[in-house]
Amino acid sequence: MKLIVTSILLILATAICDAHDYWLSPSAYVLKSGEELPVRLFVGDHFNGEIERPLSKTMTVDFLLHSQTGIQDLVDSKRYEKTPVAKVALHSKGTQVISMQRDWARIEMEGKKFHEYLKHEGLQDIIDQRIQAGEAEKSATERYRRYLKSIVSVENTEGELWKRRLGHKLEIIPLTNPAKAIAGDRITFQITLDGKPLKGVQAAALGRNDDKVSDKHARTDSKGEVSFEVDHSGEWIVRLVHLRRCSDQEADWESFWAALTFFVPAK
Repeated sequence: MKLIVTSILLILATAICDAHDYWLSPSAYVLKSGEELPVRLFVGDHFNGEIERPLSKTMTVDFLLHSQTGIQDLVDSKRYEKTPVAKVALHSKGTQVISMQRDWARIEMEGKKFHEYLKHEGLQDIIDQRIQAGEAEKSATERYRRYLKSIVSVENTEGELWKRRLGHKLEIIPLTNPAKAIAGDRITFQITLDGKPLKGVQAAALGRNDDKVSDKHARTDSKGEVSFEVDHSGEWIVRLVHLRRCSDQEADWESFWAALTFFVPAK
């Protein structure tokens, strides 16, 4: 029995390691004033095999609603280890932002698996560093944090909250309003690290409509800007990871993950 349980845990751990993305998924992106909104937290890879996560007391640094009337703390101790992570009534009209910062987590991967992950994320420069340092075959430890945002609108898509800078370590900031986009539009984003433009990093835009999932990749320019055509309706995620050598002994590498969700209606 002990061997069976251990095997199951290893399988689950592998599945979780392969699931790269966390994202906030409101049950609706356009609401009426006063309507209650369930907010869900998912982990998965390219909208496949997602697993719903509960609200974690230990991993949640902050969980906030940014509206025209101010900032509301969405952490409810009664919801710890429950799903969805929040149920909140939205009253302020216009665009609003739901955000979550998650605390450090740690993982270890053997060399080949680590390089597969780096390749998947477009981190060829890190692969090159490991090869030059003679580390290509060595396992690697990594600590990581996640920064999540979702844009919703109440009654209308007015206001400028959609482009508010929240001060996340790694942040995706829309430069055009995603709440006003329709299928076929192009949306521009700026990626910042410590508030400064992050150039030359790979970002992705994933869109899902029923069973169709689109996957677009592009690199930021010298201003940290990147744009994607949202060529069909549905829920979209813009996401990226930035990885660098860890400056202390906590791990070999540290990474920061950001994901922004929004909804695109049909024309």
